[in-house]
Amino acid sequence: MISEPELEGELSAPATVPAPRGPEDAAETLGAGGPAFIPGPPLRQRPWVWGLAGVLVTSAVWAGALWAYGRAGPDLQGYGVSRNLCLDADLAALSARLGEKRDPFAAVGEDEALDQAVCTVNLTPKRPPERKGHPVPTVRAYAEITYTLHKKTDPGPQFDASLIEPADQGAGEQVLKLVPEVGERAYLVSRPGDASPSLEVLDGQAVLSLSVGQVTEYNDVDPLNPGFESDDQGVVHLGGLVPAMVEDMLALMDELKSD
Repeated sequence: MISEPELEGELSAPATVPAPRGPEDAAETLGAGGPAFIPGPPLRQRPWVWGLAGVLVTSAVWAGALWAYGRAGPDLQGYGVSRNLCLDADLAALSARLGEKRDPFAAVGEDEALDQAVCTVNLTPKRPPERKGHPVPTVRAYAEITYTLHKKTDPGPQFDASLIEPADQGAGEQVLKLVPEVGERAYLVSRPGDASPSLEVLDGQAVLSLSVGQVTEYNDVDPLNPGFESDDQGVVHLGGLVPAMVEDMLALMDELKSD
C-alpha cells in the first residue's frame, strides 16, 4: 500500500505567537516586531498522484495508437492487388534479351490476410531455320513471377529464411547474393551451375519473385536420330541477365503501386 509522504517543514503557527483575530491584531503584531501569520489548513503534497496520472495518460495514448493500428492495418505503401500479373509485368528488358512474350498464364487470389498473384510466360526467340535432313529442337526461355501482398502480418522477419530451400542431393549449395537498391531487401538466388536464377524482393508488406529458365522442346525431333544436330543456334544464353531482371522488377513494382 502506498502511503502519503510527509512534507518536511510543515507550516504551523508558532506556539509563542498567538494567532491574530483580525486585521487590527495583525497590525499590532507587526508593530511589535513579531511575524504576521494567518493560519490555514496544513499543506500536504502528493507527488505520486501526478506521476500516476502521467502513466495513465501515456498508457491511454499508446493503447489508442495500437487500437488505431489494429483497425487500419499495416502500411501497404501503395501496393494493391494485381488482377493480371502478366499484364503488369511488361518484361521489356528480358524480352529484348531472350525473345518475345508468348503464351502468358496468370492467376490471382484475394484474402483478408494476403493477396497472391502468379504469372508464367514464354520468351521465345526466332526459331533457327531447319536444314534439310538436320531437324533442330525448339529452345525457349520462360519467366515465372510471383507477388504476395501481406495485409495483416510483417513478412520481413522470415523473408531471408524463406529463401533457403533444402538442397537436393548433389545439387550444390544455394547462393544468395544481395542486390542493392531494389526494394527494402533483394537477393539473387542461384546454385552452382544452375541456369535458372531468381530475383527475390522484400518491399515493406510486398514479396516478389522473378525467375528465368529455359526448356528444350523436341516435338517430333528424335535426339537419337543420326540426322539430329544440336548446335548453339538454338541455345538460350541466360548468363548476365541480372541487370535486365532488376530493370523489369523495378518496373513491375512501380506498376503495382500505381494501380
